[in-house]
Amino acid sequence: MATLTEPIRATIWEDGGATPLARVTGADGAAITQASLTSISYKVFDLNSTTPSTAVANGTVTIATSIFDTLQTDAIWSEDTSGYNFKHTIASTVFTTGGHAYRVEYLFTPASGQPFWVVFELHTHEVMTS
Repeated sequence: MATLTEPIRATIWEDGGATPLARVTGADGAAITQASLTSISYKVFDLNSTTPSTAVANGTVTIATSIFDTLQTDAIWSEDTSGYNFKHTIASTVFTTGGHAYRVEYLFTPASGQPFWVVFELHTHEVMTS
C-alpha cells in the first residue's frame, strides 16, 4: 500500500472521531513493522474550507501503538481477510463540519529508504443534533 496513487476513502459523522486503518507495505512490498520505521507524522486538511491547503490539525503518530507487526483481523476491519497493520485515531474536534471532505496525509519515514505517503479522504455527514 505504500505505492497507492489514490486516497483511501471513507465516510464519517461530523463531530465524531475517525480511526483510519490500512495495510501498509514498504518499497520492498513487505508489510511494515515497528522496527522498519523511524517516524510517522500527519496533517489534516478541510478541502472545503476557504484555505484548503492549511492544515486544521497535525501531529506525530506513536509507532508502538499504531503499527502492528502482524496483520490484525478484528471486527473493525472489513476490507478483506488479510487484515491491517496501521491504526490511528484522530479526535472528534477535527471533523467539525458535515458535508465536507477532509484529507489526512500520513508521512511514513522508514529506517532505510525513502519516506512515503498514505493518504485518506474522509467525507463527513451532517448530524442534526450537533
